[in-house]
Amino acid sequence: MLKFEKYHGIGNDFIIFREEEVAGLDYSELAMKVCHRNFGIGADGMMVAAKSEKADIRMIFYNADGSEAPMCGNGVRCFSHFVRNNKLVEKDLIAVETLAGNMLIKTEEKDGRYLARVNMGMPIFETDSIPMSVSEKDYIERKIESYDREFSISALFMGTTHSVTFVDDLETLDIYKYGRNLEINPIFPNKTNVNFAKAISKDRVDVKTWERGAGYTFACGTGACAVVVIGNLTGRLDKNVEVAVPGGKLFIELTDDGVFMTGESQKIAEGHYFK
Repeated sequence: MLKFEKYHGIGNDFIIFREEEVAGLDYSELAMKVCHRNFGIGADGMMVAAKSEKADIRMIFYNADGSEAPMCGNGVRCFSHFVRNNKLVEKDLIAVETLAGNMLIKTEEKDGRYLARVNMGMPIFETDSIPMSVSEKDYIERKIESYDREFSISALFMGTTHSVTFVDDLETLDIYKYGRNLEINPIFPNKTNVNFAKAISKDRVDVKTWERGAGYTFACGTGACAVVVIGNLTGRLDKNVEVAVPGGKLFIELTDDGVFMTGESQKIAEGHYFK
């Protein structure tokens, strides 16, 4: 019997355990079981709060398909909420160790809302680091075919591997069809998250994301950051942008010190999982 809590960040939902609850278990297998929406609790991903020698606490993250991911933007906000609720770290500024490096999170509770502002670090464009199996040093607005259409794809590492494409038909685009196909394109040896974006104005963009290992989700924090980075690089967006996703809104700021993401998280439930 494993004690868990469940949170969501604008619709992106996660199951979180403390390290001592799941000691000795296969995290990949556990993630697949607890995240299953029919035979488990149901979630986009699973996290474990563990001790860290490099930061205040360590976030271990697994996708619903059992694959481990370096980081998750909405996940790290929910993780900080879990950490504060359980008094694992009792301060407003929390350093969280992830496979993508340490994330610094400023937390705030205001009018019953939990807000977190996260420094997501700097984007990486080198294809070796994304990684990609191409000869180009970077991959910005290159054409990739998927079924019956062609997409202009930009790739980067923003805490995890992302692809961004701006489209005019976001409302009617079949995200399941094209997202699933682009995720497994051979140029991405470890697969990729796919973000479909439509710039509404210089400071507003609509985004739908197909997440590697999770499928279509209501929100993706690192994806929102990736979209604003590419949108700014290609002249479509400013440096302070409201990102509207199916689950709500995120606010992204591009600065010399990194890409900052601000958004809410909510605790949904707590209970015991019978393994």
